[in-house]
This record gives sequence, C-alpha cells and structure tokens, in this order.
Amino acid sequence: MAKGISVFLGLDWSLEDNLEYLTQAAQAGFSRVFTSLHIPEANYSQLISEFKQILDLATGLDMAVIADISPNAYQYLQVEAHDLAAFKKIGLAGIRLDYGFAPELIASYTNNDAGLLIELNASTMSAEFMQQIMSAGANAKNISACHNYYPRQNTGISLESLQRKNQIFHHYNVPVSGFIGLATGRRGPLYEGLPTLEFTRSFAPQVSAQILLAAGIDHVFIGDAQADLPALQRLGKLTPDIIELDVADYLPNPIYSELFQQIHTNRPDAAADIIRSQESRLMLLENNVIRREVLAENCVVRNKGSITIDNIAYGRYSGELQICKRDLAADERVNVIGRINDDSLHLLDYIGDNQRFKLVI
Repeated sequence: MAKGISVFLGLDWSLEDNLEYLTQAAQAGFSRVFTSLHIPEANYSQLISEFKQILDLATGLDMAVIADISPNAYQYLQVEAHDLAAFKKIGLAGIRLDYGFAPELIASYTNNDAGLLIELNASTMSAEFMQQIMSAGANAKNISACHNYYPRQNTGISLESLQRKNQIFHHYNVPVSGFIGLATGRRGPLYEGLPTLEFTRSFAPQVSAQILLAAGIDHVFIGDAQADLPALQRLGKLTPDIIELDVADYLPNPIYSELFQQIHTNRPDAAADIIRSQESRLMLLENNVIRREVLAENCVVRNKGSITIDNIAYGRYSGELQICKRDLAADERVNVIGRINDDSLHLLDYIGDNQRFKLVI
C-alpha cells in the first residue's frame, strides 16, 4: 500500500505552499504525488512555470509524480505528440490518461521504452474497453489505474461501483488507487471536497482511507489540496491490516484504559452482533498493575458502537472487550465503558474473522 497527496498548481496555493506540503508529506510517509494538467479554472502560465520545481523537489524526496493529462497537455508542456520519453525526462513517473485515447494507442503507450507508467481512469473503465486494451498487446505490468475524484456534491461513485470497477483491473493484476476528501484545505472552485466515494465526502480522512482499503483499493491518495500536519501524520501511520477506530468517550478507569491503544484481534468465528477481542481477557490477567476483578458498573443499554467489557458476573468471560455492531439491551453482566465516534461506525462491518483493530483515544 502506497499513500499519496495531490498538488494543484495555478490555483489557491503558492509555489512555496506546495513545496512545503510536499516536504511534510514525504516526512509523514507519503511516496506518491498526483497532479492535474487539465483543470479549466487553473492559470496555465503559472501552472507550467511551477511544474518543474514541483517535479524537482518530488524527485529529491523520492516521491513518484503522476500527472492527469488530456491530449491538450502535449501543447501545454511543449512535448511532441506521443513522445513519452519527454514526460519521463521532465521528471514524471507516469501519466494518467483521462479521456480521448483509443485502446490501441493506450496499449502502445504501455510498451514504451522510457519506463513511464501508464495510468487508466478506473471510474469510467468498462470490462470491454479494458479487454480491448489488453487484446491490442498492452503490457499489464506497466499499467496502473486510478479512480476519479468528484468536486461536486452528490456526484461521487457508490461503493458497489468502486468494487465492481476494481475487479476489472485486479483480474489483470493491475493495482488501483482512489481518493479521499478533507474537511479543510479543500480545492476550489467549489470547495466541497475531492473524494472518490460520495458517502465518505464528510468523513474524517483516516476513516475514508480505511474504507477504500477495505473495499479493495491498493493505494490511497488525498484528493484535496492541503491536509494539515496532524492529518498527514495520522494517515501516514495507517496500515491496511489494522483497522483504527476513534473513541468518542470512555470511562476513566485504569482497568479499561489498559485496553485502549492495544492491538486487538476479532475472533476467527466472528459474531453477528459484536466484535470480540481475543486478547482482552489475557491482557487484564497478565498485567501486574491492574490484576483485579472487573466489577459491575454502567450496565446500560448498548447502542451500536458501544465499547463494553464483561464483568465478574459473566464468569469466565469476565474481562472480554467487545464492540457492538447493533443496538443491544442492557445486561447487568456487561459494563459499557465507552463508544466509538460516528465516522468510525462505518468501519465495523469490515472487522471480520481474524481482523486486527485498535481503539484510538
């Protein structure tokens, strides 16, 4: 899994802003950069003058830059038509072919001698068009795919569509990228976020990213223009094998706090109603500081997202941490010790057999 940012030239951010953002992202663990060379609202004289400086810094930071192009981009960059070596020479790792390219031309591009990666539009691809590309002799090892981001509200794609499109590319072992939006640092002219999935438009970025990964996305990009440093650092630490759930509130009891920030594993026989930590009972028994019984407290209704721990009344289950996947009635044997926040509720369905997870406070 690689992580990437987007850098937009000729818009709201100065060259200095973008250069600093590149540096911060690289330090946070991001290795890829997406930029677009056909944004109608951009100042193209400014865009082209800044483009080389962005590429030079990205190269120095060992970040691969992919540029979204249309046939007009050859003119903007003063590159001869179909001269892929020229794109590589100016510092691009790859080009994303957004529209206006026939299957035979795409196939020929994938066999270029310059080592330039050819990226396809995952959101608009059909199985038939992909088959035409491959039948024309395309080199699948030199292809990647990237979904669109959607600046206008209500235009992002559905989860079902994303997964269906992903399957087209994964059939040929082609990796797929997708975008997440931000609440701040949004790109104009609409400033409504740049996600791939519509239902994630207002989600916290770490939640949106994990949804994309769980849905089969291989690489995650921030679609919007300027994530703040805490968001970069949080996203940079995400790993695809551990789902992070943000805790909204919790009881300040030392018995319970030992269980937060630990890595838990859902049981291999995942329950229908709850997520069950395999490690929690052992964690409490082996801790020398808090080796004591879990007494009954706050035995209230368990709403979806409630974090609970079984108390001594549950016998051998005492000390088991659980997260409710649906609303459950109060039980005098079960303490409600906290809850995950609303955005993280959307991650519960992805915690299946043997899935590792962490509660972040």
